[in-house]
Formats: sequence, C-alpha cells, structure tokens
Amino acid sequence: MLSKLELFMEACAKLDKRGIVMHEKRCLRKRHLHSSCLLCSSVCPSGAITCSEDLVLMAEKCTGCGACTSVCPSGALSAKLPSNKELRSLAALHVEHSGAVAFACEAYLKAHPTERHRVIAVQCTARCDESILVESVLRGAANVSILNTCCAGCLQNKLCGQVETMVDTANRLLECWKYPAVITLTQKIPEKIKPLPITEGKAIGMSRRSFLTAFKRKSQSLVTQVLPEIIFSTADKQVENSNEKQNPMAEPKYLPEKWCSLVNSLKQLQNPATPMGFQSSLWGEIRIADSCNGCGACAEACPTSAIVIHQQDGVWSISLDVSRCTQCGLCKDICYCESIEITSTVALDALLTQNSRVLFIKRQEEVANLLDPVERRMARLLGCAVKN
Repeated sequence: MLSKLELFMEACAKLDKRGIVMHEKRCLRKRHLHSSCLLCSSVCPSGAITCSEDLVLMAEKCTGCGACTSVCPSGALSAKLPSNKELRSLAALHVEHSGAVAFACEAYLKAHPTERHRVIAVQCTARCDESILVESVLRGAANVSILNTCCAGCLQNKLCGQVETMVDTANRLLECWKYPAVITLTQKIPEKIKPLPITEGKAIGMSRRSFLTAFKRKSQSLVTQVLPEIIFSTADKQVENSNEKQNPMAEPKYLPEKWCSLVNSLKQLQNPATPMGFQSSLWGEIRIADSCNGCGACAEACPTSAIVIHQQDGVWSISLDVSRCTQCGLCKDICYCESIEITSTVALDALLTQNSRVLFIKRQEEVANLLDPVERRMARLLGCAVKN
C-alpha cells in the first residue's frame, strides 16, 4: 500500500480546480451585444466571471462551486467535477441502497470525513439544481437532504439564497403532481442513509493499482481538457481576427441539459399535474404586442428555438414552445419595437405537451406596412439622419 496517496490526489485535483466547462459561443452576450444577461457574474461568489463583452472565466479565482452552471439560461457554462450525469448516477445508487439521498459540500466533508460514503459530494450545494433534485425523487428517494451546516461560515455563503430558491422551486413543482415536499435543507444526515459499499483498496487507504488507475485518469483529464482549451482559445481568436467575420447568431440552437432533463422528469411523474400556472425563474411566458412588425429578430436570436417564425401562403406567424423558453430575455433585449413582454408564470399543461402556440399572426401586406423604411431603421441604429 502507498501512504498518504489521498493527499497527492487532492493536489492533482487542484491542478484542474475550475471544474467548469465554458462554451463561449453559447453565451447570450456573445450571441448579441444587446443582451442584458449577467446571471453568471452576479452569482459568482469569487468574482471569477466577467461578461462585459466576452465571457471570461478566471481559473485562478474560480472555486468550482458550480453556481454559475445552475443559473446559466443558455448552457454556456457546465460543470464537470462532478458532471450532472455523474450526480444522477450517484443519486440512483444511493436510492437503491438507502431509499434516500443526501448532498454535502466539501467543507462539510472535511469536518466530517467519516460521512463521505453516506453523501454525494459537491464543491458547493449550489450545484444541486432543480433537475437533479426532481430526478432524485423520481428515482424513488423518500427524502432528499441538502446539508447546510457549514453555509453560515463559508466564504460562499452568498449562495444560500440560491440553494433555498432551488429547493423551494423543486418542492413546489412536485406538489403540483401531488408529491410530498421531501427535499429539505438540514444540518444532519438522516439515519436511514447508509454508507455505500467501499470498493477494494479504499478501506485502509488506496492500493497501488487504484492509485495508478486514478492518476492515469486524472492525467488524461488534464491533457484532454486543459490543453485543448489553451490551444483552441488561441485558434478561436485567430478566426475572430480574420477577414471573414463570424455571425454569432448563426450558431446552432441549443436547449441546456438542465431544462431537457427537468421536463423529461416531470413527464414521467405518475400523478396528473395540477392545471395551474407555475411561477419560477425556470420558464417564461411571452406576449407580443400589436406594435410588433414581424421582423423575426426575436426568433433568429432565440438561443433555444423557443420562438419560431413561419411564413406560408402570405401569412406571417410567430410561435412559442414554452418548454424551451429559459427566460433568458434575449428576445426582449433586442426588440427595438419593445413589443415583447416576459412573465415568469407558465401553464404546466402547455409545458408538458411541448407544443408551439401562436403568439402573433398577420398577413404579408400588414407586415409590409409595419416595417420601417430602411433609412429610418439605419438612422435609429446609427443615431443620426440618413439621406438617400
């Protein structure tokens, strides 16, 4: 057996301490300069994210808490230590073993090292977004606990409100399906949660084979994740500086995994949903005023394809799939007619059917009359008079 290998592995982990994957081209501010989204930078407890123009993640400041990944409405940020897929797999194991799940931060586990095999470890409980909590209940968890013992004295305690909001939202969603509110913030692990079976070599330390396997995996992770970021970030800058300009809104539409998973989980819940409006920051309901001129900029800019424009037989229409609206607000930010209103209350039946609803419909001649002349649009953009 090798001595103190755990300390060495911890040191290796610090080499890749970020735990955050950045997909810069998905960022709303990258897609359009008029985007007002600042969710990631406002929630970051260490000031590691700036997005004045481009999305910038400063690895030396990042603690890997993952709060930014829980609030990002476009999937520009995702967690990898652990990933959402890994969290769901661990939750399934705990449900199978104990019938319940508990999440704890690294600060708690350092103070209670013997409890590590009874909980799912995350850098910060702000990583436990609504999709993970709801799916844990769907898997059969009679109780989902989030340990908040260390939150008061933590440097990241500004995230307590975010965690409380996610727990409340997940519980209210489940209540709409007549499920009891089983997701709780607690200071003690429920007694019914038993330690997962310890794999060979971990009872009294780490075996030589386990160490070499873990070291190889970590080395591959560093090579395949860190170095390409350095190489390709340089390549991206070269492309951006080339003569061929890239259109940010030409990037593929993408619905973040959090929203895909959450809707799929809700559709699998057994009890029928209460036909009522549900208020949260997860989905948005959109209304379009008569002042809309049918330009379609909102549909083009929408990063998730929630808004789609159709033109057929001389009729223009704009439709909304509320299950794909992440309430990012980009459509409202770029609408120069100020025709778009977004509310945070959505109908659950429309959410589950995932069918598009027509928001705006006019004939071709009506749209043509509403469109401003080119000169007037250019004058508005340039801020000066434009003459032929």
